[in-house]
Amino acid sequence: MHISRLFIHPIKSCAAIECQRVELGSRGPLLDRAWMLVDAQSGRFVSQRKVARMALIQPVIKEDGVWVRAPGCEAFKLPMKGESVPVTVWDDSVEGLDCGDEAASWFSSFLDLSCRLVYQGDCERQADTKYAPQKTSVSYADGFPMLVINQASIDYLDERCPQNDIVAQRFRANIVVSGAEAFSEESWQRLNTKNVKMMVVKPCQRCVIPSIDPQTAEKNKYVMQVLVDECRRDGKVYFGQNLVFQCEAGSVLEVGDEIEIL
Repeated sequence: MHISRLFIHPIKSCAAIECQRVELGSRGPLLDRAWMLVDAQSGRFVSQRKVARMALIQPVIKEDGVWVRAPGCEAFKLPMKGESVPVTVWDDSVEGLDCGDEAASWFSSFLDLSCRLVYQGDCERQADTKYAPQKTSVSYADGFPMLVINQASIDYLDERCPQNDIVAQRFRANIVVSGAEAFSEESWQRLNTKNVKMMVVKPCQRCVIPSIDPQTAEKNKYVMQVLVDECRRDGKVYFGQNLVFQCEAGSVLEVGDEIEIL
């Protein structure tokens, strides 16, 4: 079993960047969910659950920083500083650095939504201690530092989708593992590479986002129906596993890394 794909999502709920290697920081992959869009009035996070068009905002890493592009818009460099403001991610009341009016105008115009861009910077956020160890730092991800999915499970679902349209990007994971049996991830407890030890903390409960095509932002009802048919238990849909991790500072995950699964 090995890592076959790696992804980061610099802006929460916007498009992914596929990587050959990712460096890990204290919160997970560097730059993953480091920025977030929030409602301009309430400060509450905005996601594809209500604004599917966010899928069309594509971050790009360049030598001088992270840029974004979107259809009909000029490329824009993401700021990494600003005034500290209160923001909300699910039930977490945390802080973010407001990236300014120019950034707010760029995103608000494309999304037709009054929103602000915030950068996490040094603002701390802790993972849910019901599942994660005490003082587990996390980015603006939904709840935990990393998410893993199983390519064999994706293939299984795709075979049952009328349009054969189920791909890894729909699930917004960081790590894709190949070489395992379909749905064996449901019993995984630990995943070890030569440099990184990862622990499963809970399965990932799914909402409507996997039904949104990451290329077009259009919803495909068949994707959600397949997930409901194949991945529902106790009235909820689960796919993938949330992870915490241990490693030396600067450790990396790379495509091709062998994984020991316990």
